Parts: sequence; structure tokens; C-alpha cells
Amino acid sequence: MRAFAVLAGLMLAEVALACGYCVEDKIAAAYDHAVVVQAAERQHKVAFLSVEGVHAKSQERTFARTVQSTPGVDAGTVRVSLEGGAVSFAFDPSRHSLSSIVDGIQKKVAAKGAEVSVLRVLRD
Repeated sequence: MRAFAVLAGLMLAEVALACGYCVEDKIAAAYDHAVVVQAAERQHKVAFLSVEGVHAKSQERTFARTVQSTPGVDAGTVRVSLEGGAVSFAFDPSRHSLSSIVDGIQKKVAAKGAEVSVLRVLRD
């Protein structure tokens, strides 16, 4: 009976694992608390984007550099998880709109067959 209970518990625990497809899982994959705290202190926002079309772990650095080089992205705040399908960065909304930043990123990554879209923006 005890073995059955353990087996049932393991099977239920597997269901509770992150699926990797929902918004919360994607955000968690690219979340960095230090970036969020620093952005809040500077009255900046943190954007989380979904990344489609790029999955190779070896491309994370290149993708991060591409995002980092986009005007409006705060230096040193880019976090990428291609496995999780997400990227995050901080930005100053008083200087650059999120839509202009996302458009800039999209133009750069479209040539490589990738696409980004906004998942969520943390304001405070």
C-alpha cells in the first residue's frame, strides 16, 4: 500500500512540472531578480518577450548581443533563455517606448527566421 501511495505521488508530481509553454514559465526562464530590483530603483521597466524560431543553446550569446545592441535596452540587463523561449531586459520608458525597442529587435532577428512578441512588462 505504501509503495502504491509513493508511485501515485510521483505520477502527480510529474503533472505539476513546468510545461515551458505558458507565459509564467517563459517569464521565469528569463527572470533575474537583481535586474528587476535595479530597474525599479531607477524607475525603469523590465520587459519579457517570447522568442520563437531560435532554439539552439549555442545561439544565446549572439541573440543576447543582438538584443543588447538595440537602442533603448539598458546595458547589462539582457537575460536570454532560448530553451525557455524568452528574453528579458530593462529599459527607460521616458526615453524609449517598448514598441520601438521590440520593433528594433524584431527587425534584427527576422532575417534569422526568429520572431519576438511581448509577454509582460513589470512596471514597479
